[in-house]
Amino acid sequence: MNKKNVFKWHHWSGLIVGLFLLLMSLTGSILVFSEEMESSADSPYLAIGNTSGTYSYDSSYSKVSALYPGWEIRLYGKPSGNEALVYELRNKEQRKKVFTHPQSGNILRVIDDGNTQWHRRLLLLHYTLFAGTTGKVVVFFIGILFLISLVTGLIIYRKAITKTILFRSRISVTTKKSFFSSFHRVIGVWSVFFNLLIVFTGLLLSGQVVLNALKTAEVKPVVASHALSIDRVMKHVATQYPDFEVHLVRVRANSKSVQLSGRFLHDPPWYGHFYSYVIINSTSMELEKQQVMASLPAGKKMLAMAGPLHFGNYGGIPLKILYSLLGITPGLLSLTGFLLWRKRNR
Repeated sequence: MNKKNVFKWHHWSGLIVGLFLLLMSLTGSILVFSEEMESSADSPYLAIGNTSGTYSYDSSYSKVSALYPGWEIRLYGKPSGNEALVYELRNKEQRKKVFTHPQSGNILRVIDDGNTQWHRRLLLLHYTLFAGTTGKVVVFFIGILFLISLVTGLIIYRKAITKTILFRSRISVTTKKSFFSSFHRVIGVWSVFFNLLIVFTGLLLSGQVVLNALKTAEVKPVVASHALSIDRVMKHVATQYPDFEVHLVRVRANSKSVQLSGRFLHDPPWYGHFYSYVIINSTSMELEKQQVMASLPAGKKMLAMAGPLHFGNYGGIPLKILYSLLGITPGLLSLTGFLLWRKRNR
C-alpha cells in the first residue's frame, strides 16, 4: 500500500469515528475511577452500628435469595469495620443493590435500579451508547476503525517517532494549521503504544460483549433459591487454598454452587482481582471447576487480562491517574484531526 492510500485510510477512519471516539475517550478517562465513584455513591448506606466488625454471609444470603429468586447474586470484597454487606443482583441487563446488616442479616436498603447510579450510566454509555445490542456492535466497529487509524498513523509518522521522543520535534505555533498538525503528531506519537493497548484490549472485551448479546438467551424457570452456606464454602476454600484472596462471591441463579473469584498472592497485579476462581458444590464441598490465571494458555490468559489492562485497575491511584490522562488522548487526536482536515479543505 503506497503512502497516499495509507493516508486515505488514516484520514477516513479517523473522520468516521471522530465524534464517537471523543465521547468514548472522555467517558473512559472518568471510568478509570469507577470503583471510587461507586464507593462514594454507596457511602451513605454503608455505615452501620457494627462495632465488633464480625460478619456472616449466611444470615443475609438466605433473606436476599428468598426475596429475589432467579437472580444472580454477587458480593464484592469483605465489609470493613462498621460497613454493611452489599449484594449486587443481576438478571440479564437489570441490576439491583441490597445493603444488609453483616450480623443480623436484616435488609437495610434496596436500590431497585442499579443502572441509575452515575458510574453505571457512564459505563453503559461507554460500551453500548445507550442503544442495547446495536450500540454494542457499533462500539466494536468503532474499535476496529480506531485500530486502523492508529496503525496507519504509525506508518505515516514513523520517521518522526525518534525525533518526537527525543524532544527534537516541537509543537509549532506559527499558524493554526501548523499547530494542529504538530500537536496531532506529538500527541499521537507519545500515546500510540498506550492507545494500541487500549484498543486491542477493548476489542477483546467488546467482542465478547457482542457475542454474548447476540446469543439467544435460554429462558429458565424461576424456582425457589437453594439453601446453601457461603460461610462454610469460604472456610473450606481458605483451608484448601491458603494463598488465595477472595474478592468476589458469586452464586448463579438457581445454582447450588458457589464461585469464589480472586487472585493468588504470587500473581502479578495485571492478572486482576477476579480472573482466578474456584467453584464449590455447597452441599458436598467438592471442587466443580477452577481457573488459575498462571496456568492458562497464552490465548485464554490474554482474554482474562484484557479487563485489568483496559481499565487500569491493577496498580492503585497513581496508575489510574496516568490511565486517565492518557485516556484523553484519543479524544484530542480526534479533535485535532478534524480541525486539521477542516483547515486543509477550506
